[in-house]
Amino acid sequence: MTEYTADVVIVGAGGAGMRAAISAREAGADVLVIEKGTAGESGCTKNSASDWMAFGAAFGHADPADSPHEHWIDILIKGALVAQPELARRIAYEAPHRLLDLERWGASFDKKDGEFVQILSDGARFPRACGKGAETGSEIMRALKTRAEEVGVRILERVMAADLLLSDNRVAGLWGIGLEDGKLIGVIAPAVIVATGGAGALYSLNVFPDGMTGDGVAMAYRAGARLVNMEFIQIGPCIVHPVKFALSGVFWRMKPRLINGDGREFLRRRVPPDINLEEALRLKGVSFPFSVRNDSMYVDVAVFEEITSGVPGPHGGVFLDITHNSKADIETKARVPFEHLLAQGVDIRKEAVEFAPCIQHFNGGILIKPDASTDVPGLFACGEAAGGQHGADRPGGNALADSQVYGAVAGAEAARYARSFQKRSCPVGALVERSIRAIQSIPSPSGCDWTGLLERVQSQMWRQVSVIRTEKGLSEAASCLQIAMGQLANARPSEMRTYLELRNLLQVGQAVVTAARLRAESRGTHYRADYPRRDDGNWVKQITLKYTGRTPDTETTRVEIPPEVAEGLRTGVLRMD
Repeated sequence: MTEYTADVVIVGAGGAGMRAAISAREAGADVLVIEKGTAGESGCTKNSASDWMAFGAAFGHADPADSPHEHWIDILIKGALVAQPELARRIAYEAPHRLLDLERWGASFDKKDGEFVQILSDGARFPRACGKGAETGSEIMRALKTRAEEVGVRILERVMAADLLLSDNRVAGLWGIGLEDGKLIGVIAPAVIVATGGAGALYSLNVFPDGMTGDGVAMAYRAGARLVNMEFIQIGPCIVHPVKFALSGVFWRMKPRLINGDGREFLRRRVPPDINLEEALRLKGVSFPFSVRNDSMYVDVAVFEEITSGVPGPHGGVFLDITHNSKADIETKARVPFEHLLAQGVDIRKEAVEFAPCIQHFNGGILIKPDASTDVPGLFACGEAAGGQHGADRPGGNALADSQVYGAVAGAEAARYARSFQKRSCPVGALVERSIRAIQSIPSPSGCDWTGLLERVQSQMWRQVSVIRTEKGLSEAASCLQIAMGQLANARPSEMRTYLELRNLLQVGQAVVTAARLRAESRGTHYRADYPRRDDGNWVKQITLKYTGRTPDTETTRVEIPPEVAEGLRTGVLRMD
């Protein structure tokens, strides 16, 4: 086993992880980043794409009436009142400073006359979405990687973190495996930051890059950190072949034709007759992720039902066609996605694109405090792996803002914690040996179809725990997960990576399903067809989950609504629909 030491070790070199590394290093910590893929190239910040990949920051350049305070209110309202107000406040008030950091480090965002170009994103009352079209994520990662190199961040690539090491119920480091050679890696560190993103691979249809198996979330969960808001997952219409691309905004404003695998339009047949289809499509243009907050939900439901019980296309989706628009209109009104997709070999002037409701972002994760710390001393979390800062939904642009705000917070606080912690010798070898021995005690017979097991789980999760949820479907998904977990407990894949990823996905999946079954209402991205109404009397609450090795322990905690938000809702100044 190769051993390393650091003051702060960060798991994940995406947007949140790299920002945390910079912050910790600037605070004087010796920093080591563990990255499953390639730093600067892996993760969602670099690889996600839409017609306007946004960073929400309330500069007030497009509308002077906007402010961080207004941004904070939008987070709470779009989150359907189940985001933690103090966590949301940090995002709103610190996002402008973090965007300016990126610009100072070399990122280029669209500007006019010296001010940021800001557009209106879904869930915002003011235009505050900054960016550089579909290239926003690439710009951010380029600047972060350059800055990390400047300040001397150490990075280990192609290493998968497996488990945290604990001593006296505190973080002592972690262990992992080299993905190229299978060798063990041990890291001694008093502070660990989890920044591994969401578990997109839990679902058969998702727009996550490869390798997103919920590693950090599951690792923290097993170590004693609570998870929160796991039932809230953003699902949006995205191209499924030959590229992954979010179909937001402009596509729905171009009056698309939605066609099934037989070449027939199906929306009017699927949408209830009392719903104004034209208005639902208009609302879809400002409501990218599926949400029950307005009638755009009926478009997503119709697409989902056509795929699951109608005639899907060859890659499991249906088709969106805007070719009836003039080529000039497509080239100008849809310029950003047109140019991006054309570079990928897809010409939306001439062909329909196959799309489906795809898993796009986990709004829940490891429960954090305003300093990004967790229930486990020495463990911090940021980005999509963290939970509580988003609610049942989130305004467009908040994921990137969150990654930079809480990345900076986690890095600084982890460095401070490491300085205050009296360094002691740690028997890292013995701790790793104990963890490895528990895994190796599981038999590894030949002939098990682990790929088929994962595909069954992914299919069940997409069909039963995505757009439409019912007790019957959730129960079926829970049984599927339980059977798979039983198989993995009694027999393990011979390849360590396969075992670790399956274990992580199944544990995260069980948390998602448990929370979704418990929340007997519909709110934001969580649609229970058997409980189709929002129940503010009983469910302005967060669900937290604690790992037990069996069914998670759950607890519900009421979220205190700030008085001004409650008053705005009472008077109609603020609305959640």
